[in-house]
Amino acid sequence: MYIISIDAGTTNTKVCLYQLPDFQLAEVVKFATPQLVKGTETDIDAERLWGNILRALQKLSVAVEDTQQIKQITVSSFGQAIVLQDSQEKVIPPTIAWFDPRTKTEAQEAKEILGEERLYEVTGINSHSNHSLTKLLWLKRHENTAFNRMHIWTCMSGFIASRLTGVFATDWSLASRTMLFDITKKTWDNKFIETFELDVETFPHVVESGARIANIKESISKKTGLPNHVTVSIAGHDHMAGSISTGLQKKTEILNSTGTTEGLLLIADKPNLSNEFRKFLISNGCYVLESTYSIYGSMPTAGQSFSWISKIFNKDITEVGRLCDEIYQEYTADFHPILERMQVFIPHLRGSGPPIRSTSSKVMIYGLTDQSTDNDILVSMIAGLCFELKQLKGVYEQYLNAKINRIKVIGPAVKNPLWLQLKADILQAEIIAYEEEEAVAKGAAMLSGWKQGLVETLPEAEIKTYTPKAESVKILQDFYQTFYLPVYNLKNHLEGKG
Repeated sequence: MYIISIDAGTTNTKVCLYQLPDFQLAEVVKFATPQLVKGTETDIDAERLWGNILRALQKLSVAVEDTQQIKQITVSSFGQAIVLQDSQEKVIPPTIAWFDPRTKTEAQEAKEILGEERLYEVTGINSHSNHSLTKLLWLKRHENTAFNRMHIWTCMSGFIASRLTGVFATDWSLASRTMLFDITKKTWDNKFIETFELDVETFPHVVESGARIANIKESISKKTGLPNHVTVSIAGHDHMAGSISTGLQKKTEILNSTGTTEGLLLIADKPNLSNEFRKFLISNGCYVLESTYSIYGSMPTAGQSFSWISKIFNKDITEVGRLCDEIYQEYTADFHPILERMQVFIPHLRGSGPPIRSTSSKVMIYGLTDQSTDNDILVSMIAGLCFELKQLKGVYEQYLNAKINRIKVIGPAVKNPLWLQLKADILQAEIIAYEEEEAVAKGAAMLSGWKQGLVETLPEAEIKTYTPKAESVKILQDFYQTFYLPVYNLKNHLEGKG
């Protein structure tokens, strides 16, 4: 038997074919997620994305000798971006990217109208330009004609699922990133919807993550060659779906999900709606498993930092990867020369994450000299990503009264030993790298396969472990206290946040 798993990522989309019961990756079709970029504004070209997915499904259909063995399609994606469709089910542009800052004004207005405490108490998240409500309000104000043509909106996973089934839905985890969803009742909050004069009839139906929504439409079956018994589900927000591939345990383990962004994910029996977490802008939400919640803090840049440095260095991203491998060999042989040349690099390329989250935060580099090399800057950038994560980990440990000494990692970071060893040394934790080629897609396939009864047990993945080295831990901790934090605090002061 087979499951097709669609992972619509910020940078790339992957359509993967998994063979059960071991969830072996049999085939994958990858392509760049189509974006329309104009200055600081980025839209997703939803129609082109769908066209590419349709072609990928056609390729996977012919890759299987007996297509009757393909049982499911499941969809996961980035959160917050929304797709508007008219009564003819045609996309109404623009589909504003989740990270696009143009909706900052609407985020501030929503915060003032709803009140920070009330908003966090109901939705588990703070008002931020990333979230779906701000995009609806921006479209209503700036694209009113298009907004008034809207028949329905969905998150990106829901859009893809609607094209496959004709059913407009979203799952718990993606609904949790809209600023309009009551995470304890698992329903849309009608009071919030009425406050902003939105029409609840245009909202998607909320469904269980990984559960069957419907079978594929007859027209999709004919176009792709897939049998019409294929069921479709929404596995959810990519970070949450991906965690299934690691067997993440409640309370005792934490997931570091890396991609264009990265974050720390903890799952719990209930949300943490404390004032401390609200002030630190930690997001709560419904997890993809029933009766569990996600506690999640994210950094706006991770993989994006590598793309940026590739452009600045005028090197192909694979060449940057080779540089990292070379530096890793030097680091394991003798880390002293590398750490002695390291600069403070605060990687706020797209703003900052918790504990001081801001869309207007900028990069700061301190310590460059005429002797600094590309390698020095690259190491400093990677260390900066780790120091940012260290601050978030500190918030978790302080306010959850927990010591985090074991972190599971998925995503592009698992192919970068230098990044992983620096995580171990800077976060002072054992790093467990899950060497899955497509962890999000696999986690989504495992979730839907298990939820719909195709498998009873889930396979264990191959891992590689990185442990903190005592001497480098001390040097990096001293660097953090002596240089990184003072420069970080100075930057916040210059930006009016300190």
